[in-house]
Formats: sequence, structure tokens, C-alpha cells
Amino acid sequence: MIKKIFIGLGILLITILVGAGWYFSGLIYEGALNPDFTDSQDIGTAEDRVIVSQIDTKTITLNVEEELWGPLLENGTYGIIGQNGDAVVGEIISMDGNIVTRELLEVNGNIVEGEKIRATSLVLINDEGYKILGTSGWSGQATEGVYTPKSVADLEYETINYTSEIGTFPAYLTKSGENGIVIFVHGFRGDYTREVFALMRTGEFEQLGFRSMIIAYRNDRGFAKDPSGIYQYGTTEWVDIDAAVNRALELTDNVILFGTSGGGGPISGWIKNVHDKNKVSGVIYEAPTINFWESVKVNGAARFPWLPPSTFEYFKIITEIRYDVDFDKMNFTEEVIASDIPVLLFHGDDDEWVPVEMSDYIASRRTKNFTYMRYENVGHNTAWNADPQKYKDALSTFLKSLD
Repeated sequence: MIKKIFIGLGILLITILVGAGWYFSGLIYEGALNPDFTDSQDIGTAEDRVIVSQIDTKTITLNVEEELWGPLLENGTYGIIGQNGDAVVGEIISMDGNIVTRELLEVNGNIVEGEKIRATSLVLINDEGYKILGTSGWSGQATEGVYTPKSVADLEYETINYTSEIGTFPAYLTKSGENGIVIFVHGFRGDYTREVFALMRTGEFEQLGFRSMIIAYRNDRGFAKDPSGIYQYGTTEWVDIDAAVNRALELTDNVILFGTSGGGGPISGWIKNVHDKNKVSGVIYEAPTINFWESVKVNGAARFPWLPPSTFEYFKIITEIRYDVDFDKMNFTEEVIASDIPVLLFHGDDDEWVPVEMSDYIASRRTKNFTYMRYENVGHNTAWNADPQKYKDALSTFLKSLD
């Protein structure tokens, strides 16, 4: 009888493990590998709930009931958007648990106590003051859902094309800048017509004498898919990056690669695989995914905090078997460490998408031609927000060092 009980428990345990592995491997596929997936609502909890507790002419107090991905508990300058107005907040004045009081820099319209607001890092500073992308005062769109260098940064541009082994891809290319071209490589599920992070940086690069090339590449919506049918996080995408570099070299002899978040993989794959690394003068990373599986683990821990960390190694094995993927091939850490290409790397220590420990590890191992800008209490892709002038100065110093 006891033997039967143990056998039954063993069968139940195996069934649970297999079922859990199948379920979570499916989530990993849908949330991170499937280029056609559009709805992430069921992949764990990822909701921000922020209520205005108090507001006056100089400060605003916010009750951050839940903020998994937002920046309102982090250092920097951010936008908040309400029902009938928007505002720009700055320095954190005080924080008590989830109650934060911040400097109020500018208000447009009405923000009222008790109102639920959302946060955004998409803020620009110009001669007129602050601008928040996606507000009634500045949509930033050229047409519905389409952003351009002109609509976002008021820069003249053209659309060019480059051809890779699996197809032809478009790219925005700004027209002003004699020092070289910066190629922006977007991250996960990006779209060159919606790459507002890159578009918002184009003005700074123009001031520094560089044109910006914002590219599409394989698995972007509406363009050629990788033959594997999944995102490869650099193991194949590097070929498209190389083709984009070759196109830029037709126009300049000074090419810089700039990879944000998941764009770090294709650039790092390029570093590993390309023969002539002298094609580019330098690489800029911001919160780069250089080892994709580490990002899976940090995202999984945020969305499913009740899961034991050890279970992710099991999910990794099941996902690799089920979807014929090799996560170890998506790890380019050692190649980036060994490379002589000058690198400027931005990363905040409160990044819940891409773990800062990946960048820390590279910084601890690589000292030659390497500049690391590590920010305290700063999140994903928000180094500019943390200190706009410091960010621009770092870009300027790095680019001048490449001469």
C-alpha cells in the first residue's frame, strides 16, 4: 500500500514537472521567441498603478501602489500623463515606502489629487522647455503610429535601404553631420518607424556632428523573418547588422554601432562573427542584452516572484528541446570582453528587464577601450533621464576619443 502511494506521488510529481515545464516553456516562446506574438497580458503581472496623493506648484506626491516597469521611484527626469494634463517631474525629495514626493518641473493642463496617472521616460528638453512624447501637446507622430526624425527631433532625413542575405530592409538616415554615422540597432520586437528612443537621441548626435541611421532588420514586423522562425538574439541577426554597416560605409568611413536592450545581442553577435572588425570605430550599448538567458531569468523573477530561481534552469532545458533553440549560443559575454573595439556602456542598477550584473561582469573583466557609465537607482534605458547633460558629455567624450 505504501509502495503504491509513493508510486502515485512520484507519477503526480512527474506530471506536475512536465506540465509546468510545458507551460513555462510556452510562455518563454510566446513572450520572447515568437516574432508574431503581440499580447503579453497573460505573461505574469506587469501593471503600474500610480495615484496622485498631493500636488502644489513645486512638488507632487505619488502613491506608487505597484510599479514593475515604471520609473517614478527612480532618479531622473520623467513625464507623467493624466486624464486632462501632463507634467514633468525631477528630483526625488522624499520617499517613504511606496509614497514618493518629487520636484514638479512643469505642468500642462490639469493634474488633480486622486487621479491615476502613468509615467513615461520619453521626455525631451529644448529651448522651449520640456516636451513629453505622446501627449495632446506633442504626439510626435508623422502619421498614426509612425514616427520619423522630422516628427520627433525636427531633423531632415531620407529613407534608404540595405540588403542582407534574407532580404532588403529600410532605414531612416538623418541628413546633417559630417563626422560619421551612428547605426541604431533596436531591441526586442522593435520597429524602425516606432523607435522613439533612437529618434529622441538623433538631435544630440547631430549636435556632435553625426548622422543617425535607424534600421529595420530580420523579424521586424512586415519584413523578412529569420529562417528559424524565432528571435535569435544575435546568433543570426548579426548578418543584417553587417549589411547595414556596409551600406553606411558607402557614405562615411566612420561608423558607430548603438545597441539598446535586445539590440545588444545582434551587435555582440557581429563582434563575434565578423572578420573585419575595423569596419566600425566604436560601439555604444545601453542596457544591452549580451546574454539573453540572463534577461529571461530576471524578467521571469519579476513576473513570477513566487517561482524558485532554480526552476528556470529546468524551463531552459525544456524550451531548448521543445523549440530547437540553443540559449548558450546567445551568450556573447566573452567575445565582448575580448574585443578591442572601443565600447561605451550605459546601464542603471534598477533595470528589471536586463540585469545590470551582466554589464558589471563585463566591466570587471575588460579595461581596455571600455567606458562604463553605471547609474544608481536608474532603470531600463533611462540613463539620459538620470542626467541629460552627463549623458551627452559621455557621448561627446567617447566619440572624440575615436578620432
